[in-house]
Amino acid sequence: MTRAGKEKAVGKKAATPGGTKPPAGATGAGPKGRGRPEAAEGEPPAAGSVKLKDLLAQVAAATGGKPAAVRPAVDATLAALGEALSAGKSLNLPPLGRLRVTRNRDVAGGAMIQLRLRRGSAPRPAADAAAAPLAEPGEDG
Repeated sequence: MTRAGKEKAVGKKAATPGGTKPPAGATGAGPKGRGRPEAAEGEPPAAGSVKLKDLLAQVAAATGGKPAAVRPAVDATLAALGEALSAGKSLNLPPLGRLRVTRNRDVAGGAMIQLRLRRGSAPRPAADAAAAPLAEPGEDG
């Protein structure tokens, strides 16, 4: 078989039901769509993780401080979150969502904690807005 024939054969094999390619915009490789999401056209690929240095820079930009000034607060926050999760406590943090520990086991070199995160979709309207009438008094049409 020629080189071109081998490439076609490989292409045909990838098109079989067991090896179909995911549609555009689907998540990355792996069973059940697990993996890194693919970047949309014109966007940079999604980063794999957020490092402490990146988090410090984001917090500093949001608060108007310097990374060295916000580091003690960020370190204390991360330590408190880690202790709560290690104790098996659930966290309800509105900007982030609800975190629940689903599995906690000891492994070589530390503990493995499996979490479930439920993010909120849209902010709820304020309670004052729900209680306010839609029409002014005397505007009954």
